[in-house]
Amino acid sequence: MGVMIEIRKNRHTRFWVVYVDGELLAVVVYRKGAVAIADMLRKMHFSKKAEDAA
Repeated sequence: MGVMIEIRKNRHTRFWVVYVDGELLAVVVYRKGAVAIADMLRKMHFSKKAEDAA
């Protein structure tokens, strides 16, 4: 099973939060930044899986 990455808008603020497996990882101002963090984590996770399989 993979890592669960979640992006949510923090209520009543302009901030976006990134959670990994239910734990807070980052708080950012822009959604684009939260998506970039999530994409990087996914790339790192899948590249590690590929290395482990080889």
